[in-house]
Amino acid sequence: MTSKTTSPTCTPTRPANDAVRNGGFECGLAPWVAEDIAGTTHKVTSPGDASNFAYEFDQVGPISPDANMHPAAVSQDIATVAGVTYNLNFRVYFDKCTQSEGFVGVMINHQPVRTVDACDAPGAGFFKDANVQFTATSASTNLRFEFLIGENPATVKIDNVSAVPV
Repeated sequence: MTSKTTSPTCTPTRPANDAVRNGGFECGLAPWVAEDIAGTTHKVTSPGDASNFAYEFDQVGPISPDANMHPAAVSQDIATVAGVTYNLNFRVYFDKCTQSEGFVGVMINHQPVRTVDACDAPGAGFFKDANVQFTATSASTNLRFEFLIGENPATVKIDNVSAVPV
C-alpha cells in the first residue's frame, strides 16, 4: 500500500545545497512516499529529534512473511547532479534493542548502501547519527529507507535527512 499525504502550508528549513525536501518532516509527509505492508503503519509524529516531528514506522501486527522481499519503506526522488558525490546524513530511533529487533536499510537507486541496526551505539531509546556517501549517476536519485523489523510491537523513527554535495 502506498500513501502520499498533503502537507500543511509551510516551508521546511534545510541546509544550503540540500537535495532532500522536507527532511525533518516538519511539513508532514510530502514529498516522501510511504509504503506499508501487512502488520505495519506509518505517521508523522512528535517529538522528533531536536525538532517537532519525525517519520514513524510502527510494527503493529504479525511480521509479514514477505517483509524481507518487500519491506515497508519511505522514499523520495531527489534532484542531483550526475558525477557529484553527496553526504547523506540522517538520524534513526529504535524503541528497543533485542536480538530480533531488526534494522533500517538505506537504498540509493534501489541498491543497498547502508544498514542501521537497532543495537548500534548508542542503543535503543536514543536518536543515532547515520551517514553514507554516494555519487549521483543522473539528475534524479531515489533515496529509500526500508524497515526490516522482527519485533511486534516496534517503533522506528527517521528524522533530519539531508543530502549535500561533498
